[in-house]
Amino acid sequence: MAAGIFSANSATPDTDGAIRELFTSLPLETAEFVLLLHGPNHTGPALENALAQHPDKRFFGCSTSGEITPGGYRKNTVSAISFDRSGFSCVARRIDSLSHFGFQQARDLVLSMQWELRRKSPASNASNTFALLLIDSLSQAEEFVAAALGNELGTIHLVGGSSGDNWQLQRTPILYDGAYFDDSAVILLVHTTLDFRHYNFHNFIPSDKRGVITAATPAKRLVHEINGEVAVTEYARLCALDQAILNQEILSVHPAIITVGDRAYPRGFMQILEDGSLQCACAIDEGVVFRVATQVDYVAQLRQAFARMRHELGDQLMVLGFECAARLQIVNQYQLQDAVIEQFTACNVWGFSCMGEQSNSLNMNNSFNCLTFRLPS
Repeated sequence: MAAGIFSANSATPDTDGAIRELFTSLPLETAEFVLLLHGPNHTGPALENALAQHPDKRFFGCSTSGEITPGGYRKNTVSAISFDRSGFSCVARRIDSLSHFGFQQARDLVLSMQWELRRKSPASNASNTFALLLIDSLSQAEEFVAAALGNELGTIHLVGGSSGDNWQLQRTPILYDGAYFDDSAVILLVHTTLDFRHYNFHNFIPSDKRGVITAATPAKRLVHEINGEVAVTEYARLCALDQAILNQEILSVHPAIITVGDRAYPRGFMQILEDGSLQCACAIDEGVVFRVATQVDYVAQLRQAFARMRHELGDQLMVLGFECAARLQIVNQYQLQDAVIEQFTACNVWGFSCMGEQSNSLNMNNSFNCLTFRLPS
């Protein structure tokens, strides 16, 4: 526990046992809401039934592609993060049928949430309020939902992540008030008395190797051709990779970079289709010009980012992280676990490996996206 934020992780494989273990260490009686982040093995009626034993509590969350704790990365575990009423107040909404969500719906939703939050916490404003979004990654609706919500929230930071299922790409529901929903999202508007900041960073820069998407199916995030050639063949050539051994794990360290203004945004690829098409993890379209990414030193960049947080907010922190699952693959490929754990421990990092990161009005890949809270000494 630290200043109104309580957190715990359970590796117990039995879902009911894991929830009982977690809840014995959390003061649920004073919780404003609880985030539950868990492996896909825990998705289903067993978890819903366990939460039903606490009908007066508010549980939100999702399945993941890995859980993040101060002790490092976990898989097929359950993390619970409880936000206490002493430091937080929250209103929540569920968004269903995500492909039909539009700007008018976003306007009505945000206005109603702001009105409700001001009734609960009259002191809430853009400087002490944040929006938290969890969204079904298989909906492939993150871009439009984030853009619509971000536009209405204005200067209130929107931070979130897309649910996962350990790269199985089969079912990635969100948890709203203790029940699972597909093709849905949960949006929380949260007022806090703690100082906090939003950070987003990645470890890629654009190289001089250039490509153009010449054939694509944007609605499915599929790239069929690059520079007029079969997508996987041309991308392997641009990256100087052997197409015969190219797979998703190798692709994870070779994203494309799209530059908007003076900012570079990675666009990762999730899988290679039989016809040589590449499925992108973010929106893509014909005519998009990109450059192949070059990595900067992963550990040095991570240390620099966390050092900045400590400089700006102090040494007593709680970091709520939404990290692209592809970054975990980089950590595993280059055996960086010990160095990463050192940083996660020092900054008290909790969160999950997600299939997309929502940062204000953008949906992103290959980034570490987080809210960092300053905790009283």
